[in-house]
This record gives sequence, C-alpha cells and structure tokens, in this order.
Amino acid sequence: MKRGFYTIMSAQFFSSLADNALFVAAVELLRTGGAPEWQSAALVPMFALYYVVLAPFVGAFADALPKGRVMFISNAIKVIGCLLMLFGHHPLLAYAVVGLGAAAYSPAKYGILTELLPASQLVKANGWIEG
Repeated sequence: MKRGFYTIMSAQFFSSLADNALFVAAVELLRTGGAPEWQSAALVPMFALYYVVLAPFVGAFADALPKGRVMFISNAIKVIGCLLMLFGHHPLLAYAVVGLGAAAYSPAKYGILTELLPASQLVKANGWIEG
C-alpha cells in the first residue's frame, strides 16, 4: 500500500474516534442537563438524518472537488458541530451538524482510494477503511 493510504487510514480512525467521543459527550450533556430520555435516543437518528437526506447529493459534491478538499471541508463542518456543543447549543443540534459533515465525508473517503491505489488493491483498501 502507498504511504498516502496510511494517511487516509489515520484520518478515518481519528474522524471516527471524534464522532464517537462527541456522541458520549452529547449523551452526558443530555443526562446531566435533565433532558428527557428520548433526546438521548434521538442522537443517532439525528446524526444519520443527513446520510438519508443528502444521499443523492454528497456523491456529486465529492466528485466535483478534489477528495482531500472534500474531506477537509467535511471535517471542518464536524468541528463546527463540536464548537456548537462546546458553546452551549443543544446537543441534538450540534450532533446533527456533525452528521452533516460525516455524510459529506463518506463518499470522499472511498473516492480518494481510487486516486491513491491501483484497482487490484481497492477491495483490500475498502476492507481496511470499513474495519
């Protein structure tokens, strides 16, 4: 595998780690804030909402720009979601913004593999990304 693949793997790992850490923080904020239980249960659907709503558009967005730029923009959107939560906005809103960034990030992470690796290594690379 090329060196760039390992950079993408690292980015994917830290992006997923950040998503999960933010989820834990959001659940804790809701719990300590006395929010109704349904709000904690609604976090995952709020995150996934953009995957469904934006599905027809995120692939075109990822194809219109260099994949590295799409990944940067997507992670910047996720940072905005983190900052919203940090500065007191409702965790459901903040986590939904993070979901927007994640939905845009998803097609770019697979698209960049086709730019970095030969076709013979794509199945193996996709397995590593999913793992």
